[in-house]
Amino acid sequence: HGFLHIKKIYPYIHKHHHHQKAPSRANVDAVNVHPLEFFLGEYNHLFAVYLCCGYIGMKIHILSVTIFLGLGGALASLNHTRFDSSYSICGICLYDSKNHDVHHRIPQSNYGQYIMLWDYVFGSYRPYDKNERVNPKYQLNPKTGKSLHYVSSKKSI
Repeated sequence: HGFLHIKKIYPYIHKHHHHQKAPSRANVDAVNVHPLEFFLGEYNHLFAVYLCCGYIGMKIHILSVTIFLGLGGALASLNHTRFDSSYSICGICLYDSKNHDVHHRIPQSNYGQYIMLWDYVFGSYRPYDKNERVNPKYQLNPKTGKSLHYVSSKKSI
């Protein structure tokens, strides 16, 4: 997902998806993407199954693949609603829909669709702050698709 935010790629493929700063129409907003992004995004999931079966040698039942794809679609839809949904195990948050809200407001953060593991590892995780929701300085510049306030605050750290 971070690849789609590269300056030379973003305006042509992914910027369209970020026109909504607070998506609320579930699946309608989740799949509101460039056709190339939709194709690559969907086949990314199938490619993961292919790698597990073809190269690692795992045997995966077709029902498991169906549940995997369905769960991915459901969570992507939930990410694009106003519902605050989260799932934790032993106090460790595995999924929180508010993380994707942060990504829509500040696209240089929270690239993970479902879990934020790689965002923690690479330093792009930004926690949800309810006070940023209506703060205009965190909204995107319509020409660049970037939040200039967030970019300048990251440089000073």
